[in-house]
Amino acid sequence: MRQTEMRASAAVMGTVFTVSIEDDIHPEAADEVFAWWVHVERLFSTFRPDSQISAIARGSLSVDEADGDVRHVLAVCSEFEEETGGRFSIHPNRPNAPALDPAAFVKGWSVDEAALLLKSAGAVNFAIYAGGDVLCSGHPNDAEEWSVGIRLPQQPDSVGAALHVNEAAVATSGAYERGDHIWGTGVAEAALLGATVVGPRLGTADALSTAIFADQGRSFEWLGRYPDYSIVLFTSEGEIKWSESLDGRIEVAGRRGQSSRKPGP
Repeated sequence: MRQTEMRASAAVMGTVFTVSIEDDIHPEAADEVFAWWVHVERLFSTFRPDSQISAIARGSLSVDEADGDVRHVLAVCSEFEEETGGRFSIHPNRPNAPALDPAAFVKGWSVDEAALLLKSAGAVNFAIYAGGDVLCSGHPNDAEEWSVGIRLPQQPDSVGAALHVNEAAVATSGAYERGDHIWGTGVAEAALLGATVVGPRLGTADALSTAIFADQGRSFEWLGRYPDYSIVLFTSEGEIKWSESLDGRIEVAGRRGQSSRKPGP
């Protein structure tokens, strides 16, 4: 069995990023990836007054004058806001929040870009972990699939479900270690405790999981715009529901199965 060739971690952007590379590539590849995340933090951190996103929020820098990555991210976030009917937003409406916060897309997008850097360096089999989100490429240690656990929102030390995937990104939003960090649309009682999205790109999955959780599962029709993405929901009644497209790829209570409680229309 092939052993992991390289594993490295660093705390950036308020979370821990871990890169696990199972191919024999030059160590500088991982250094380049972590340098990329430092660059992203300098551009997008809402906790740094010298970041470009903070400067835009206070009006001392125009979007047109900003770095190309900043302009790209803000344009994509604007598209998400329109396509989700405002369920995803970079303009928080909670007290003491920054005026501009694209974090729900930036973290996943930065991982997508990091994966491209690794692939350009020759990596094929790797996983990138960013907090509770994961991007997988290839295969782990000659196994056929990656196994990605989804923690129970009310019991974060326990895994509620596991996804068996190959080339996939998995993003989860909910009340985990950061608490109620997502601003929603005024739902008085939570119907959802967690929302996980599976698809080809982590930035999109991250944004969609944020939108679903903020909306508390009141509508799924808008998700038809994203046919390559599937969802797993943890409800306040203790149910786990998932898209039909995940049948056979999701494991609950140690068994892979077919869902009789699928979310959506």
